[in-house]
Amino acid sequence: MASYNWLDRSNPSIVVPGAPPRWTPVAKPDKLREDSGVFYRDQNAARYPKHPMEPAVQAVMTMHPQPLEKQVDLVACGSTLGNLLRFVRGDERPFRMLAEVVDGVVHLIRRENSPRETIPNIHGYGHAFPDANTTWDGSVRGSESHQRILRYSFGGLGCIVRYEGDGYVEDKLESKISRGKHQSDKVCSVEEVIASLGNNEIKAKIPDVSTRLQVQAGGFMVPQSAVFDLKTRSSKRKGCDILGEELPRMWVSQIPNFVLAYHDHGVFNDIQVRDVSTEVRDWEKSMAKELSQLAALLHHIIGTARTRSEKKLEICRQTLDKLEIRAQTPGLPSVLGPDLHSRWGAWLAAGKQGVGNNEKFVDDDGDDKDDDVDFANGGSGDWKHSELEWSDGEDFGGDYTACSQDCSYCGRCSY
Repeated sequence: MASYNWLDRSNPSIVVPGAPPRWTPVAKPDKLREDSGVFYRDQNAARYPKHPMEPAVQAVMTMHPQPLEKQVDLVACGSTLGNLLRFVRGDERPFRMLAEVVDGVVHLIRRENSPRETIPNIHGYGHAFPDANTTWDGSVRGSESHQRILRYSFGGLGCIVRYEGDGYVEDKLESKISRGKHQSDKVCSVEEVIASLGNNEIKAKIPDVSTRLQVQAGGFMVPQSAVFDLKTRSSKRKGCDILGEELPRMWVSQIPNFVLAYHDHGVFNDIQVRDVSTEVRDWEKSMAKELSQLAALLHHIIGTARTRSEKKLEICRQTLDKLEIRAQTPGLPSVLGPDLHSRWGAWLAAGKQGVGNNEKFVDDDGDDKDDDVDFANGGSGDWKHSELEWSDGEDFGGDYTACSQDCSYCGRCSY
């Protein structure tokens, strides 16, 4: 339903709708250098820590000034939904997220130890390979990441979900929309090229968190059918089910294409580009019980958040078999700033009242269809409420790094 790109600038800046990088594989593979540098776990928090969800909301309201006539119950991201899915599947990984109700709609907000928490011990070619084999189109040059916002129904809940897109396949783009003279093929001035190189050289640029988010127009809409997820692996792992490991995440984000690139010491000679939409659907069928449990858990979280007087919660997982739903730590900033909070609440309320656009999309066969598909309809899974605990939140541990006095991200550091 919307998208945006983060620009690599000192001031937090996005371009709407933006566009993912285009798949442009090199003709002859050269040996790549291993990844090095600073890579943030959460681009949105690193670049706008007080309100990491604001860019997504700004993108939705920019692209849909008139509210859509669709019920919205949940606003989340691939990380928060993925963590809850891992919990119901029994995959061990601790996490913390916040929940806040805006006009009856529950927002799940990702929380790391620090907004600028980085991925430690970087090795491999997970960044070097896409840098060499994808290209930012001219209208989004200087981008650092592409974020996409989907809307779908799951378990009877209307969901808006944000995730990061790795790129798009141009062959699947041209059948969907006309780009005319490719925006990516425009002739760039020397100054533009120099500016682009400059941005690439300072990927660790730290935005000024005290500055307001800047929103500018640029890019073009890319259909979900053209988007891919990308993974690199050593040739030694060719016998492993790499796709199977990624299917839960691809299901949450409804990504239909998968690029898997194998290398020998940095030389990529085996690159597979696959349409895996059938595999994603088959995984969904095989996980019917777990997805029904996920739907039931989401219903429980939404119901609990809506009944709290302050309309806020924390959701924490510290052990394999327990999920704690807590009162939110005092002093944390709201999901959105006051002005946008009010406008977003009005947008959501107008949609519920049927004031807006009832949009359709055209599928590959030219048929008009409603733009919501209900996954795991019903959400009547046999959820064990004994696996949920209420806590006052005082004993939650973790390394909450004191990042800056004007951050206010986690509410647990020394500021």
